[in-house]
Amino acid sequence: MSEGQVKWSRVKELLEDVMERWISRHGEPAPGIHDYYWDTPQSLANNKPYARQLIEPGKPGSETYLIIFLRRGMGTIPRMPRGGPFLSSDEIDEIERWIDDGMPED
Repeated sequence: MSEGQVKWSRVKELLEDVMERWISRHGEPAPGIHDYYWDTPQSLANNKPYARQLIEPGKPGSETYLIIFLRRGMGTIPRMPRGGPFLSSDEIDEIERWIDDGMPED
């Protein structure tokens, strides 16, 4: 895990990389099912897969649905991205730290 403040560009890089690997393994995502975008920190925070806002203001990173879904899933909701490949623990820790630090942009 890299130390220091994590910025939006790093979070976006991690998410885009894992989705590129997911597409290589599973093919293009189904329209309307896997339509989640993160052009800005706000667009990521406001995404609502499974009707759950990914990042709620004031919640510690570890309690956000984004981190829960990336680490282990929840109930019948599988770990994301569904079927892997997954982000490493260190990469998820970076995203969690970014949330805890107030989602700093570059």
